Amino acid sequence: MTNNIQKTIEKVSNSFPSIFTKDDVIKLLTDLSAEMQDEAPKSQIDKDVLLTTFRQMLSEKDWDNVVDKDDVELSIGYNNQIEVDRIAIDEDYLIGEAVDALEALWDVLEGAED
Repeated sequence: MTNNIQKTIEKVSNSFPSIFTKDDVIKLLTDLSAEMQDEAPKSQIDKDVLLTTFRQMLSEKDWDNVVDKDDVELSIGYNNQIEVDRIAIDEDYLIGEAVDALEALWDVLEGAED
């Protein structure tokens, strides 16, 4: 980023004058560069920690209502084994629970920034 500011300063120095003087723009960019260097770097969240936390939040959810146990088609297969041919999944419930977990994760992340 500082390299980009330095290149911009050089371009301004070599450009034609405008409403703002070259010195004004150079001073602004120099001040901006100094301010950016003074800022503490933002902490980055480890991707593995993020995924582990999200998985943990999902595992704590109650998933019993995702499958509609009253809407199942079964058949008897080879060797008299019961096979599930079709089962209804409540997609709205599934999506709602996933969104709730994401919102909880977001709250944790916002708390970590403070």
